[in-house]
Amino acid sequence: MERRKLVTGMAVVALCGAVGVGGGLLGCAPQGSSSEAPSNDGGATEAQATTSDADKTMEEWGELYPLQYGSYHQSTVKDDGLLHGHYDLKQKLLAPAKRVERTDGQLDTKLINESGGFNQDESILVSGVEWDSENHVWVVKDSELDDLSGTRERQGCYACKTSVFDDVYDQDGAGIFGAKMTDEFVDTLNGQVWNCTTCHDGDPAANPPDAQLTYWTQLARDSYDLFDSDERVCGQCHNSFDYRSHITDQETMDGFSPYRYGLDVDSLYEAAVEDGIYSIDEDTGILLTCFDHPEIEFVQGSAMNELGVTCVDCHMPQADESGEGYTSHNASGSPLENEDALEYCLTCHKEQGIESTADMKAMVEDLQAKTKAVEEDLDARFDQAYELIKNANQSGGVDEAVLQQARDDYSKAEAYFHATVGDAPMGVKVVHNPVATENYCAQVGNLLDGIIASLG
Repeated sequence: MERRKLVTGMAVVALCGAVGVGGGLLGCAPQGSSSEAPSNDGGATEAQATTSDADKTMEEWGELYPLQYGSYHQSTVKDDGLLHGHYDLKQKLLAPAKRVERTDGQLDTKLINESGGFNQDESILVSGVEWDSENHVWVVKDSELDDLSGTRERQGCYACKTSVFDDVYDQDGAGIFGAKMTDEFVDTLNGQVWNCTTCHDGDPAANPPDAQLTYWTQLARDSYDLFDSDERVCGQCHNSFDYRSHITDQETMDGFSPYRYGLDVDSLYEAAVEDGIYSIDEDTGILLTCFDHPEIEFVQGSAMNELGVTCVDCHMPQADESGEGYTSHNASGSPLENEDALEYCLTCHKEQGIESTADMKAMVEDLQAKTKAVEEDLDARFDQAYELIKNANQSGGVDEAVLQQARDDYSKAEAYFHATVGDAPMGVKVVHNPVATENYCAQVGNLLDGIIASLG
């Protein structure tokens, strides 16, 4: 599966953004208080009450908002048997690591064993790493290491992982996007990979969620107001942008406008290619873009989007615990495993004859299974097309114009395919936009069939 390894190597979000769905921390009032003003009834200490919002740690916010915080650091076990969650990402991103060169020439970030790395009392799994509570060491799961390629060594990796990055940006300028990771920078983060100010401008009780991170808010530019605030807050991380490693100073940052042609894949692709946000595969000459995880763009124009349903509505539903209403912050969890989310779905889908949350879940899973089969078939055709282009490129026996067309078609097909799959298992994200998924998959199939016919 050489072609898929190549694509994995291109996905710079493999370490930086491989965990979960949703944008962060969307809040209600502190437990035991009204939504108009914060209160210390949730258990905050006197010292925490006087700490400025910007200086509060996630744990201090947690004492003010225990229900939100409790749901925030929940983790879910996915098909790979590992725990995934936004809270786990803090440990994963700041774990000891080293850079190694793979056989295909790509660089991997590999987590390494070190005692005393984290203060954990129980055995937990963080994607690729297992905490040995008896010996107090992190144990690397060798089978997971190939999935940990990324750009952890650059400070820009944290541009959509913590609001603290904005503080460093304000002080040091846009050059930090490509700057090497330093101990000083890690110390500045102080473990704050997502906190309340990632999604709220100050105290959540007084400030509704919206995008706060400068990476997306600046690059979105004139298209910012096209999105609902409950889309922006998640979309500031879950977007198509792969510009971090290309930002060298404020001038280059100001020159990038990824949405200038539109939000569909063709428009995003055209902008990325013009801006030089791509790499060339040496074996084939194929131009490869990387659209990270284009959630905010992909849902535009969907049925849910047209009805005003946002990311927050489904992934962070209103919950109730012992009579305390609050917004669930387990954004990493699947709505299919959340009864409150499924109940919300039924407010519209009962009109389709779906009567229960079990029926709702079954309908979605059936759609996902059918889409997975289509995408798996396309994935196999990708491998076939890649090998044909590779052989033609190395043999030199194919007309260059025909070969270049095959390269171009493969490049565009890869962009369509990644938009439909994102960084999730195949089939999972069809619910974000079923019509677009079907259309893009059809275009992928046509392009791949054309390559196979012209070179086969």
